Amino acid sequence: MIKVSKNFKEAVYAPTRKTTAKVSFEILDNEAYNDNTPIVTSEAPISRINQLTNKKRNMNHKYATFERDYFKLDGSFYIPPKPNEGDSELGWWSGDICDENGIFTPEQVLELNFTEEHNSMGITITFDTMTNEYAKDFDVEVYKLDNTLIYTEHVVNNDKLTYVMVHGLDSYGKIKIITKKWAKPFRRARIVEIDFGVFQEYSDEKLIKLNIIEEMNIISDKIPSNEIRFTIDNDSKEFNILNPDGFYRFLKEAQEVKAQIGLEVDKNEFEFVPMGKFYLTDWQSDEGALTTTFIARDIFELLEGKEYISIKDTNLYNLAEDIMIKASVKDYHIDEKLKNISTSGFKEKLNCRKALQYLGIAGMAAIYQDRYGVVRIEQFKTLDESTSYIYFAGPNMYTGMIYPMADEGYDMKNITFDNVYKEPQIKLDKLLYSLIMVIHDGETKEEITFYNKGVKDGVSYKIDNPLINTIKHAQEVAEWIIEEYNLRAIYDINWRQNPALECGDIVLVEDSFNAKKQSRIIKQEFEYAGYLSGRTETKGGV
Repeated sequence: MIKVSKNFKEAVYAPTRKTTAKVSFEILDNEAYNDNTPIVTSEAPISRINQLTNKKRNMNHKYATFERDYFKLDGSFYIPPKPNEGDSELGWWSGDICDENGIFTPEQVLELNFTEEHNSMGITITFDTMTNEYAKDFDVEVYKLDNTLIYTEHVVNNDKLTYVMVHGLDSYGKIKIITKKWAKPFRRARIVEIDFGVFQEYSDEKLIKLNIIEEMNIISDKIPSNEIRFTIDNDSKEFNILNPDGFYRFLKEAQEVKAQIGLEVDKNEFEFVPMGKFYLTDWQSDEGALTTTFIARDIFELLEGKEYISIKDTNLYNLAEDIMIKASVKDYHIDEKLKNISTSGFKEKLNCRKALQYLGIAGMAAIYQDRYGVVRIEQFKTLDESTSYIYFAGPNMYTGMIYPMADEGYDMKNITFDNVYKEPQIKLDKLLYSLIMVIHDGETKEEITFYNKGVKDGVSYKIDNPLINTIKHAQEVAEWIIEEYNLRAIYDINWRQNPALECGDIVLVEDSFNAKKQSRIIKQEFEYAGYLSGRTETKGGV
């Protein structure tokens, strides 16, 4: 569950509530981030120009340097790291310092050179947001690969920490940012990030509707991709295909999309909850071209197209980390318990998504992307079928901790009749009768059948997983899968929705017999069109 304030908890299930939503959309040329070489007029020892295009737009801290009237002894400044020490975000710091009028002599030039031509709807420059300092006067010059100047913008009296230059830039091979005057005297020039394109944020004024589907598969027999669809007002014709000054020609697959849903916690004060990080897959101007609809999915859609060649004779933790690194996934969390499971690895080449699916089954772990865009590989405790208590292993809690749900009107993990549109539908999955496990031992394969005790009629499945190499490991995986399949009660709930609840959370679902069964959320749908509603699917014991 997303951590929220007490006011949020009280407001989310209140009889009347007000919600809002916003979608931020990066219209960026992602290829340019890996195809540029920076050159600067001067550079301070703590400067890290290699961080200028890593999509991290804020420094970690305010860093103390010897600049007049800059370093305050109020505890807010940090000693800067040594060169090549740690991964602190600093960006570019000039070696030269401006004069009492903020003028740089010589002017500080940041030049980005590319090996190929790129196209973007302008550029975005992020200055020092930690200390609220920025370039006041500067020029932006854009060139082709042959050094032909194609666009110049002279900026005077800028007062923005993030400067967005919106102008269609076609076939550029070099960009120069020439800092002439800083906002304060006796300062170094500081640019934290350069983005090749612009950011758009859509809220109630332009956002027509929003639909988000998130799903988790506990036993990883598939790894679903979360999806967002949103429709915006295109009355300005920004996304019309024939508009030469519009955004349409700069739209590309894998551009980043983030969404948030807000809840009014005080009059005209909204608390926002992150709803996920997605990557653009499709877009279209709708009938009449008055609206445009975008579709984006999470990182697993991208991993489908990335090949993986396995390391050998290792453990599942190291294998998972190797997949993440080779797939260029930067944000991930792997359960430490996977270090205790050995494997010989994959013999053949396969795509990264399929590799993670096999790893999830072998590691008895769920694999999913959380709301902050972190790929998580985690083992979950199987629900206890016999009680109405929660048995949960997760963030900020001790593994195996058992606690009863407080039955309060605004309790976050109670889904009661007060908030549902109709009584939850309940259906029972088929029982699992037997499970055939294929053991990959060197060049040989062996099949062993495991039975679900007490079950005489049901379905049978076969698990052929190259990461399962011993009988003991096969038995552990089989027992885990059988336990999960015994949780066969699936609740389908059409209700007001709570954006703080996530897949994997365990909730209590009220039924007509006044019982509250513990059940894990496996799928959610959020619909926003001026108000919030949706569906939640949970799975638990009978």
